[in-house]
Amino acid sequence: MIIVLCLLILSVYGQNEVKVSFNELESPVSNIYWCGSSVVFTKDDETIEQTHQESRKVLFILTDKGKIWRSADYGQTWLDETKSWEKMEPENKQLQFESIHISPADSRVIFFFGSNGISYKSKNCGRTYTRFTHSEDLYDFKLNKMDPQWIMAFKDKPCGKNDINCKDFYKKSIYVTEDGGETWKSALNYVRDAAWDKLLQYQLIPDQRIIVCHMQEGKSVISYSDDYFTTIETMQENALGFFQTSHYIFVLTTGEDGETGYELLIAPAYLDKFQPQPVQLPIPLNQHTFTILDTSEGQIFLSVSHKEENQRLTNVYVSDFRGFKFTLSLLHNVRSLDTGNCDFERMLGMEGVYVSNVFDHQEVEKSKSRSSITPATLELYKKTFISYDRGGQWHPLKAPEIDSKGQEILCSGDCSLHLKGRTEANQNPLYSSQNAPGLSIGVGNTGLYLTQKDHEINTYLTRDGGHEWFEIRKGSHMYEIGDRGGLIVMAQDDKPINQIIYSWDQGFSWDEVKIADKEFEIQNIVTEPSNMEQKFIVYGQSRSKENQLKGYVVALNFQTLHQRVCSGAWDPTMPESDYEFWIPKNFESGKCLFGRKIKYIRRKREAQCFNQEEIDKKFYIETCSCIEDDWECDFGFYRKIEGGPCVPIADNFEEDDTPDLLKPPTNCKKTYMKTQGYRKVSGDYCQGGIDLSPVETPCPDSQTNNTSFNDTQIPIIDHQQPTISKPPIKNSTTLPGNSSKINSYFWYFVVFLGVIVIILFKDKIINLFNSKAPKKSSSYMEKRNYEQLKLFNGNDDDDEAGL
Repeated sequence: MIIVLCLLILSVYGQNEVKVSFNELESPVSNIYWCGSSVVFTKDDETIEQTHQESRKVLFILTDKGKIWRSADYGQTWLDETKSWEKMEPENKQLQFESIHISPADSRVIFFFGSNGISYKSKNCGRTYTRFTHSEDLYDFKLNKMDPQWIMAFKDKPCGKNDINCKDFYKKSIYVTEDGGETWKSALNYVRDAAWDKLLQYQLIPDQRIIVCHMQEGKSVISYSDDYFTTIETMQENALGFFQTSHYIFVLTTGEDGETGYELLIAPAYLDKFQPQPVQLPIPLNQHTFTILDTSEGQIFLSVSHKEENQRLTNVYVSDFRGFKFTLSLLHNVRSLDTGNCDFERMLGMEGVYVSNVFDHQEVEKSKSRSSITPATLELYKKTFISYDRGGQWHPLKAPEIDSKGQEILCSGDCSLHLKGRTEANQNPLYSSQNAPGLSIGVGNTGLYLTQKDHEINTYLTRDGGHEWFEIRKGSHMYEIGDRGGLIVMAQDDKPINQIIYSWDQGFSWDEVKIADKEFEIQNIVTEPSNMEQKFIVYGQSRSKENQLKGYVVALNFQTLHQRVCSGAWDPTMPESDYEFWIPKNFESGKCLFGRKIKYIRRKREAQCFNQEEIDKKFYIETCSCIEDDWECDFGFYRKIEGGPCVPIADNFEEDDTPDLLKPPTNCKKTYMKTQGYRKVSGDYCQGGIDLSPVETPCPDSQTNNTSFNDTQIPIIDHQQPTISKPPIKNSTTLPGNSSKINSYFWYFVVFLGVIVIILFKDKIINLFNSKAPKKSSSYMEKRNYEQLKLFNGNDDDDEAGL
């Protein structure tokens, strides 16, 4: 009776403890995969939602030693699938696997590619498997997003004598299969790189389309084929590589001799209308590296290294709405020489908010004149900045006032908060979630610069998009966000541990959970990619007594902590609601971002409940008047990171042969549109208010060509009282003498002349007004519609890779 009563109490009130499941693997985790996601691609960009509840909790692990482990209960127990397969092999042959791939066409279909030519696949997340064999030389498998049976892979081939196409980096051959790896056929030789078209889901794009960089008649070209290279369309010659997004395709080219420098071309991603344009940069220097930072919000963020001797220094440029003309956004962005990654992050869930690390401009200038300052020395002078307007202006991160122990943080003057980026090995970059707007976590320090001393690193959190930061824990941590921002799990990553900490109130308070009897090094904390779960996986490594490196996997289930589900999302204004309204702000704390006021519904920080509401959390409020934040620097202009107006780049970079964009065009006729140094941020919805668009300006008088356009003043914006800039009004020309009397005689004469004309031609005028206008032919109207369609198609480019 007592046992039954206890079970009843547990079922009603919950166990009030985190369920922990510990497992040991033969080697550390290389990667972890969730089988059975929720999206399947179809034609016309329609998607079919899947609700495979029986499969979405199936996890697979690939270990460092090439073994496959499977869990059907979200990591509580794991089965060694490799051992089961080896029992069915002749003479118990040892198996080793190189990679795991989940099909983008059907997330229940999963492939396990072996290094010895023996592979396995499953169409139901591992309930049943099919063994297949292939050449051991195949590698880099790429799955088609429209058909789970279509796969592309590569094989290296030796060169023949006097083969003009077989050059370094072009020794790969493409192989394709349409039966899930059972049979393969050769498609194309002399390949550098290839990929399935990212637009395959659209009706006009054949499902087999492949884009390739390869050698053709001794030249490197970019091509595509819709029939596995039976026929081929050449897109660009003298090309060294490409990168395609859902909106753009980028192509890296070189001169005819292959040694005259690089140029980056860009075009809409639809290849049938491939008409590339060169990326227009305001600083005409040599470009040695290009890194595509972000294209998710319609604009392109591009990192370019101009200095061959120090490619750690890059400039960040942001495009206009068309994606061709770039303006300088940020100087001296930090770049990794090993990976090519840059310290540049977008805050997910927020519109237009970016965080970046830069080398201090003054120290960089000193390094040019003093040989004692080396690139390694510059590592001591890294700073963190944030932008709320897609790179238009950058600001330091405000340092918190107190630390996680309640002690005052002494940070004034130029002191600010600095966070580690992705260029630092074994460190967590700024982390955010699409399902938790405004919430971000990072590790760093307060001070003048980002420290290189591990003992000065702490963990910080913001819940308002970067305006206010809190130190939530001393030391460096791994972290993961779950329950749509309602649950944070962390673990120290700078020493072996056997416990994790978690918080239901976004870092105000923490609880500890013991996860193992022995301490081990934490490698990562993960949850399902949607960040909506209350279940987490912690994995790490440690050496055994035999000095062998072992892997450890810990499953954490927080659903047993609280039975109550959050309520009140339908009306966050009610006192008993677990939710609140939140309105993002710009740097000046104004409630307008990109010309609109937006509010979100999110869980209150102190509400300890499961945040399972699947609601539309973003609401439009109203359109705003234009302010300075709605304008970014125009092409050829630059705003210093310390702030101030946009000024010509030529005034700041004397060594650069930068054109003077304030001069009128050489073929100027009557008037021209003269830039004020600004352009509206792409995707901005503001109306009225400050107008910094180009103004109509008279061309200089050819007879008195003494006007100096180099001294034109750039408008300074009064932050206290914004003003509206208007085009200049032309002076009216007046005649000498009594102008009013002359005008009166003139109009008397015009009226008298009009009366005479009406009397003489009365009949003809009446017939003219009674006649009907001729109708336009249908063919004429069809032609007009066709021209508009061509114009629309020609401009349809509305929409982190390295080249």
